[in-house]
Amino acid sequence: MNTEARTNAHTGTGMPGRGSEHRRGDRPRREAVAVRSTTRSAGEITTPRELMVLDLTSDDTEIVGVDFIGYVHRWDRLLGKPVSAPVQVHTRTVYAMLLTPDDHEIVIGGGDGVLRRWNRVNGTPLGEPLTGHRSRIRGLAVTRDGRELVSASQDGTVRRWDRAAGSQLGEPLTGHAGTVRAVALAADEELVVTAGQDGTVRRWNRADGTPVGEPLVGHSGPVQALATAPDGRIAASGGRDGTVRRWDLGSGRPVGPPLVLDSAVWSVLLTRDGEIAAGSAHGLLHRWDRTGQRIGAPVAAHGWGVPSIAATRDESELVTCGWDARIRRWARVTGEPTRSARKETRIDLVPRLEITGTTPS
Repeated sequence: MNTEARTNAHTGTGMPGRGSEHRRGDRPRREAVAVRSTTRSAGEITTPRELMVLDLTSDDTEIVGVDFIGYVHRWDRLLGKPVSAPVQVHTRTVYAMLLTPDDHEIVIGGGDGVLRRWNRVNGTPLGEPLTGHRSRIRGLAVTRDGRELVSASQDGTVRRWDRAAGSQLGEPLTGHAGTVRAVALAADEELVVTAGQDGTVRRWNRADGTPVGEPLVGHSGPVQALATAPDGRIAASGGRDGTVRRWDLGSGRPVGPPLVLDSAVWSVLLTRDGEIAAGSAHGLLHRWDRTGQRIGAPVAAHGWGVPSIAATRDESELVTCGWDARIRRWARVTGEPTRSARKETRIDLVPRLEITGTTPS
């Protein structure tokens, strides 16, 4: 998260690997709903390649995204124009990225299991790589003061890092059977919350790395996306089973019934007022209020999956990226695409006046 008020959904991508998530056999549950189509808007950004993750700067002026071949891109959010040339931050697929709260650093979790930090403005590397994971990093989180990073990996571990010192804090958190797909911090930052390929959501004491309570069980397959509420102790998990489930992080109990999507869940976000937004493998954006009631019909947001959702600081706008190589902005109140603020020059052509006859003498 970039600020205390920031909400986002980049704790992990919903894809096990590029192009392999779009499998019909992974959706045992499906909901028949009307879908609202959208037309291309002036606020849409076409990206050179499909993005894996996006984030917003704390002042909401910039969208930062990383694509599947390891290039970081920056755009002016309102104008929709690139701020700088893309910077290659990795030679392999990047599954996780975040901005530090001061917006100074872009933190990258690579396919080689290494954490790297980059200056957001000039694109230069910062410090030494953080090593320890033995496989792909699938999710990242950062404390509000920016001092501690938390990473989740395909090696089945979660690790905590001192960002300034570039060193690991304590022992790895172990317990998931297989890949840890996503990680987030509870609002009070006392809990680390993780989601795994084993279908569980788990809680950990951030200070000493010990497990808290029993694993949260409900999904019938891998848990691929995770978000925590900015102003509470609620988490939302998105699964390959096509459901979003809400959890009370204190008691470990489910909150309300599962929320059903059209296909596997690739991304999920919680707002301060309890709204849930989720992106599906089929490119739909679903929204529910805090009681679990749908907010409008699902929107055909992208031509293919939605791996990442972010919200502006005031939560008036959602920003999504899709595997159709586009970024789109959405007004939360109307659910409609937000138009760009690009300046346009308008020229009105006035018909020429034809004068016939004689002029007065």
